[in-house]
Amino acid sequence: MTEDLIPLLKNLGLNEYEAKVYSTLVGLRRATARDIHELSRVPRGRIYEILNDLARRGFIGVEEGSPTCYYLLDPDEVIDHMKEEYLCTLEKTRRAIREVSFTLPRPPPSFYMLRSEWAIDNHVRALLKKAKKQILLICHDDLFLKRYLKDLKGVGRRVDLCIIVRNRGDFAGLDLPFVEANGIVAELLDDTVTSASHSHHFDGTVMFVDYGDFFFVALGGQETFAMTGSASPLMRYLQYSLVDNLRR
Repeated sequence: MTEDLIPLLKNLGLNEYEAKVYSTLVGLRRATARDIHELSRVPRGRIYEILNDLARRGFIGVEEGSPTCYYLLDPDEVIDHMKEEYLCTLEKTRRAIREVSFTLPRPPPSFYMLRSEWAIDNHVRALLKKAKKQILLICHDDLFLKRYLKDLKGVGRRVDLCIIVRNRGDFAGLDLPFVEANGIVAELLDDTVTSASHSHHFDGTVMFVDYGDFFFVALGGQETFAMTGSASPLMRYLQYSLVDNLRR
């Protein structure tokens, strides 16, 4: 039981020795420094320093005497107090993040890789929320659309949403604004486009937002990853070209 408690205490900010001392006192409830030293196997030279530090931080209490005893404070109150302090720190961090702002002279276009599902979900929903005028999607399959169907329907009520697919019939049942691809976009969406020397494979979804943000994600394969960027002249040109092609 003590061994299970130690990593949890370390997650709360205690170091290895502190976690061992506190978990030992959890079992004993009240003990001398010598008792705690013998059971926790924390070096004798560190035991008083650690006990006094835990007392100062409000984890344990001290009963002066000969010998001095240390006792466990109500763990519920300790954890509730830590929870309040942690939430307060989170709110301070949130406000500090909002207030930080740097202005750089015309930074070069940036591209980033996202490799965790949490990061990808967070970024997709942030882009959909950020959109003000237009979202253009090029979809190879329905994995992305099903995953973010509710979000897409919501954003489609306030911006111009267009989803380019190879065959509209493959997406039956999804109430979204589809347009069938033609020309080079249709070739791109084919499973395999073979040239004289090699083949290209497109397996994912591309999203353009307001002629500024670009996002590519591949879902359902051996590795989930995404690439995103903004303020790229090339990506802005691609979006303008696709929109012009759709209008014609």
